Amino acid sequence: MTKHRTMEDFARSCGVSRPTLSKYFDDPTSVKPATRKRIEEALRSSDYQPNLFARNLNRKRTRSIGIVVPTVTDPFYSEMVSRIELRLRDEGYWPIVISSHGSRELEIEATRTILSLKVSGALIAPLGLRSDRHALEKLTQTMPIVYFDTYLEGGAPFVGNNNAQSVSTIVDYLCRSGDAPVYFDIPHVNHNSPERLNSYIGAMQRLGQEPVVIGNTSDYTWDFERIGYEQMEQMLGAGGLPGKTILCANDRLAFGVMAAAFAQGKKVGRKADCDLRVAAHDDHPLSRYTCPALTTIAQDFAAMAGRSVETLLALLNEDTASVAPKVSLDAALVMRQSA
Repeated sequence: MTKHRTMEDFARSCGVSRPTLSKYFDDPTSVKPATRKRIEEALRSSDYQPNLFARNLNRKRTRSIGIVVPTVTDPFYSEMVSRIELRLRDEGYWPIVISSHGSRELEIEATRTILSLKVSGALIAPLGLRSDRHALEKLTQTMPIVYFDTYLEGGAPFVGNNNAQSVSTIVDYLCRSGDAPVYFDIPHVNHNSPERLNSYIGAMQRLGQEPVVIGNTSDYTWDFERIGYEQMEQMLGAGGLPGKTILCANDRLAFGVMAAAFAQGKKVGRKADCDLRVAAHDDHPLSRYTCPALTTIAQDFAAMAGRSVETLLALLNEDTASVAPKVSLDAALVMRQSA
């Protein structure tokens, strides 16, 4: 294995100039095929690794893209980050992922980090109600930004789920297949929560049903499994529920609800001998493995990640004519055994 300490050394061994080598590392397709082949053959027989970070620091803008999410432990965001990362790599960009861990202060710090790294643009799923709007507005004035999953009011494009369509779809199904659903709400951490609640109320009224909403939404928390379990346990212990069909605001809440029902000896499912039905929203990667498997609404992960990246790339290429200010993606009903 040939050793090279600097880019100049490696360029000489390839028989190309340093500017040509630099051009190759920026975009391999920008050099002639014969030159590209020569460089790639040299890379395979050498230990040379370009210091892309150091090279990026010397540019006004790097080939890096910032990705900020509230948490990477939530499988929804893990799935989105994974898809976005792979797509960005295919487009020749280096993804930099930062989690705000549900903290306003850490989200502010993430915006500062992105600015200091001189990334070309950013894809952001903001906290929502706890976000510092000034910090994120400052970021949108500095570089192209696309919000995904949730958004803040302003001029940045957004790609997310069509909550009016998705919640209406599952309410229709639950009303057709059994008792009308009671809606189990979560703390309104971002715009998705009130949108889903309002969609439930509207769908129930359209079907001539009385909306019934349960759940304590006063405490700000992302610990949805815990509050689902604790609140369900409390309601069952206090005499029961106002209905036999529970529609949870998201799958993680449903996990806690189903666990508490099991602990209280209640059978969840759509068969005649079951005590209650439980359905939810998101199609969390673990939803098919609950017992029974959870009936839910599947958000289109692939389309959301793809459209988010495509929108950002259009902004980077100054193709603003093809950028929609808001993209709302329809979701699909997934019928399983829980409802």
